[in-house]
Amino acid sequence: MAKLFYRVFALILVLSLMLPTAAMAQGDDIVNFTILHTNDFHGNLELSGSNPGAARVAYVIKQIRAAKAALGQSVLLLDAGDIMQGSLLSNIQKGLPTIDYYKTIGYDGVTLGNHEFDWGQTVLQQRYNQAHNDDGDPTTKEFPFIAANIVLKGTASDCASAGWDLPTFVTEPYHVYEIPTATTTPLRVGVIGVSTTETPYITVAEATAGLCFKDPYESILHYYDALDAAADVIVVLSHNGYNDGGYGYGFTVYGDQTLAQKLNTAGKPVNLIIGGHSHTDLTSATMVGNTMVVQAYYAGRRVGQVDFTVNRTTGAISMAWTRNVVSTTGNEDPDIKALVDGYVNDTDYQALIKEPIFQTNVEIIRNYNGDSLMGKMVNDAIYNELNNDVETANDVDMVFNNPGGLRADITSTDCPSFPCTVTYGKMFSIMPFGNQTVVGTMTGAQIVELLNQSATLFKGALQVAGIRYKFFRYYGGTPAATWAWGAYDIQVWDKATSTWVPIDLNKTYRVATNEFLAPVGQDGFIPFKYFKVESYWGDMLNLVNNWMRNHYNPDVNPSNSPYAETLDGRITREGDDTFDTDPIIPLTILHHNDSHGRLLKTTYQGYTQLATII
Repeated sequence: MAKLFYRVFALILVLSLMLPTAAMAQGDDIVNFTILHTNDFHGNLELSGSNPGAARVAYVIKQIRAAKAALGQSVLLLDAGDIMQGSLLSNIQKGLPTIDYYKTIGYDGVTLGNHEFDWGQTVLQQRYNQAHNDDGDPTTKEFPFIAANIVLKGTASDCASAGWDLPTFVTEPYHVYEIPTATTTPLRVGVIGVSTTETPYITVAEATAGLCFKDPYESILHYYDALDAAADVIVVLSHNGYNDGGYGYGFTVYGDQTLAQKLNTAGKPVNLIIGGHSHTDLTSATMVGNTMVVQAYYAGRRVGQVDFTVNRTTGAISMAWTRNVVSTTGNEDPDIKALVDGYVNDTDYQALIKEPIFQTNVEIIRNYNGDSLMGKMVNDAIYNELNNDVETANDVDMVFNNPGGLRADITSTDCPSFPCTVTYGKMFSIMPFGNQTVVGTMTGAQIVELLNQSATLFKGALQVAGIRYKFFRYYGGTPAATWAWGAYDIQVWDKATSTWVPIDLNKTYRVATNEFLAPVGQDGFIPFKYFKVESYWGDMLNLVNNWMRNHYNPDVNPSNSPYAETLDGRITREGDDTFDTDPIIPLTILHHNDSHGRLLKTTYQGYTQLATII
């Protein structure tokens, strides 16, 4: 933390004799200012459920600003990442309306979350350019993208040896803001940004190609001395989560509390860490030594407020945190409401989201860890669209999708009566990522290994078409962290005979999936590394929409009937997570050591289980 020099005692004594006590207390020696903060806004510009919408968030921000301005105090507005991705209005234009809102309400700076990379670096560069564009509008303000640990890999053999060159969509590793004071010497607030090192593992591989996400602690240390010399107060904008943990990809991911402790232990303390990523709804600030750690929930539901008092004579800094709840029934700021309404009421946008795709007579619901009608609908549509067009080069034996790629259900809220028309807007909310459909090959043994990985439920059960499987997953006992899992009774639909046949370990199958999964195996579905890419066949959402429109929309073809499918048991789970001292576990587990699988032998209270570990 930057240190304010103590004045020489004799000078203080002279000044104390010359100036009244009141003047000493209220003069330039004491500086008060406020930092407002948000995180994980996820493009929630409109009121939706418990998300209050941008106009209500803006009203709270402006009220606090006005109150502080009346006291002659400055306010900084910062955000800890995951700004744009998450709502239909923002996603369709790839974050443009959200950046417009951030400029209009006057953010002073943001760091980058992992979801900033969902649409790739080209789009992120466009949003950077938008945020930094002086459009001549006095009602908007440019703001920097601050990130110290996102660097170019360059020619380095690995990220550990990469340098510190920043990509063009990062403004700077840190920014120093000047807070006006009663004299010509401003108070300097240094803000440094760090993003989660798991970003390359939870986004499409191409989106982070050529980038390194360095260790946040090491990155802060790299810049600390220069920042300390330039600032009186140091703030970290962190998109790493409140607690330790991460998503379990096999390397250390520490949260903001640990980051604060590591910096304190190293003798490089910061005053404040403003967090994001974990959507933590704190009721009070956490103090780690003299470092305050805060976070403001997500989707604009909270506006965090840190009120600083800095004694420039002694160097003492005090902070008080307020959790401002943004009500879904609260007042709306008229300027931001007009801005959002302009995007909502745009005729092209309305025409697009209201375009009818198909009709349904049933709710279509997800199941992250098993069989689901949503997974069936999406994967069957892709399977049928690829196998029934005029192009034979994209014919496939099976389709896989990760459950995390399906983001919404079609429920009675969407369909108060049946038959119900499902629009493009609804379909986009189900599949918002714009992933390309990739077709390639895998052997039967590799597919078995993939389904064994799916059986861990690390990132849910793979949703499928053209293949069906059963799986078990047991957890518990002694030690509590011991697992047993596996896939079995795996069958593939034989199009020639219209029958289900056991998977052949030695056969090469043609597989379709999304570019997030193959060929790099994101979301922990590592066996997709065996996937041999043959070709790409366009946005997966478009494939689904084409099939559903042409086969379940009576307005397109009067012979069509609304969608009325039911579950068919293509994914069957044996048991649950409950530990049983005398379970019956199917041990017909296929494994293949040539695929780099290895067998785990685990003994529980007198019986043995086998499972393949990836």
